[in-house]
Amino acid sequence: MIKRILVPTDGSDAAMVGVRYAVALARRCGATLCGLHVVDVKLLEGPFLRDLSASLGTAPYVNYQGNITLLLEERGRAALSAFQSVCEEAGAPCETAQATGIVAREIVEHSSLADLVVMGRGGEHSAWLEGMLGSTTRSVIRRSSRPVLVTGVDQLGDQRLLAAYDGSAYADRALQVAAELATNWGAALHVLVVGEEVQEDALAGARQYLQAHGVAGQWELRPGDPREEIVAYAGACGADLLIMGAYGHSKMHELVLGSTTNYVIHHAPCPALLTR
Repeated sequence: MIKRILVPTDGSDAAMVGVRYAVALARRCGATLCGLHVVDVKLLEGPFLRDLSASLGTAPYVNYQGNITLLLEERGRAALSAFQSVCEEAGAPCETAQATGIVAREIVEHSSLADLVVMGRGGEHSAWLEGMLGSTTRSVIRRSSRPVLVTGVDQLGDQRLLAAYDGSAYADRALQVAAELATNWGAALHVLVVGEEVQEDALAGARQYLQAHGVAGQWELRPGDPREEIVAYAGACGADLLIMGAYGHSKMHELVLGSTTNYVIHHAPCPALLTR
């Protein structure tokens, strides 16, 4: 059950998309929202201040650190105020928190007491990423023990879920989450089996799991490139939410966020919920 949702925000347009989606989701689930802004400690470190002072042609450290800290904290308060306004307008219970540290690390630490993390697809620097997943989002997905939902839309769709399944342990967890949401929301569930390495016994076990939970999933097998097939089928079936494991079978999954995950998050026509 989703009863507490963590929503990191930097006040950017992309972050506010995540805020509005999280508010709509919280209203459906009866959940409380926690808005979090993290003042990036890297912006307060010596090398950054030296570079800044050099670009301004002034002596370093002339009260720059104190002034920048105040500016960053004020920006954080403004971001959280915008978050709170959206929540109050929708009648969604919320709370806010501001922290200083390494952004991804603080988000992960705060997520330990949440059921879900919702993040906008990009942040204040997303215009320069050229289709790549931001480092903060990558780090949160890689490290958080909680599911992470990444969205580029702020509207909660009607109730059509898509679970991508490749037989891995992460895919099993994604299927469990999909079954729970389908049951609680009364939603239709599509299951896309991707890749050519899915064993028959794993597939049979997945079917039995859904049957045991009274979920009649609609199954589709596509053996092509998982990245392209997931995105294509999400559009074809009109999915409102894609649920998949953050990683597949790769032995490098603990070090690098999979290329399939990165591609799907940026190209899927709907929000993506990543599980570990």
